[in-house]
Amino acid sequence: MKRVIMNPFSPLPKSDKSHVRGWAQVWAERLNADIADKHTDISMYDEIYIDHGVNFSGGLNLFGGFNDEVMSRVEELIECSDNFVKIYSLDYDMRDIGYASQMAKRLGAKSTSARLTESVIDACRALFSDAETLTMYNLSLDKLILGDSHSVAYSLPDQIVDRNNGKTLYSAIIKDPNWVINKVKSSGKDIKHLTLCLGSIDIRFHTIRCGRPDAASFAKAYAKAIHDLGNKLEIPISACAPVPIEFEERRIPGTGKYEGENFFGSRQERLNFTLQFIETLKLNGVDLVMPPKEWYEMDGEKYAKEIMEAASSVHIAPKNYNSILRW
Repeated sequence: MKRVIMNPFSPLPKSDKSHVRGWAQVWAERLNADIADKHTDISMYDEIYIDHGVNFSGGLNLFGGFNDEVMSRVEELIECSDNFVKIYSLDYDMRDIGYASQMAKRLGAKSTSARLTESVIDACRALFSDAETLTMYNLSLDKLILGDSHSVAYSLPDQIVDRNNGKTLYSAIIKDPNWVINKVKSSGKDIKHLTLCLGSIDIRFHTIRCGRPDAASFAKAYAKAIHDLGNKLEIPISACAPVPIEFEERRIPGTGKYEGENFFGSRQERLNFTLQFIETLKLNGVDLVMPPKEWYEMDGEKYAKEIMEAASSVHIAPKNYNSILRW
């Protein structure tokens, strides 16, 4: 069974330093699938999986418009569907997205291909309606990594990844102590092991800005919550160490800012907090998933250039994921 992951509207990046490709890579590891680029002949595959993108928010982001290149990919997808190739939608139910309606609004625009017609849109509407939705909870896996967007980098192929972009440790553990329990119990899965990936966002934006809590107190509260959750859920729980701290001049996209700022506190302050936080978790018996120790000791700019996603981002590059390097 040959499988491929693709996006008909925007080709998935080829770069192994792209966070967008990283999410497709994580899915590909679990499906034993290839990742298509704009030159891939998707008709050679038995199953096609549509990846809407790690930052998908419900809309079509077509910087060049619905041009002939986009139209060609859509036509290929329609042809595959007509030839009974099974098509899946990853993470999202395509009936809820409304791609066809968004396409219809582009009819007649200067940047829209003349080949986009009402009949094409009708064919897409039927195709999208028939596509089966697949989430990681549908896979035959019984280990779960749950947390913020960094959980993608920390995950292993035998884990379900429940990624919640922007989720803080404070909101998940302190403010709503039932969040984790509800996530696990509502999953419909008999989870045998849980890994929590939280804390990096708190350190980047909130702990130093708010002046509380100190690293040791924050880590002790987290450790206690982990032990309590383990007892309530009756499963072993691990935690991911916060990500290393990059240098302060790195460009960050608007989606990675808080109150217009890239971070609060100096790099050294945040690094000190991170290291003390990690050490306190260890002293309190928390099983940690750790990136290589040398990443925390590297020059911040060197770490950003060699380990993180290219250009502007807060994420580790896919080529350096735990699933690739086995930290």
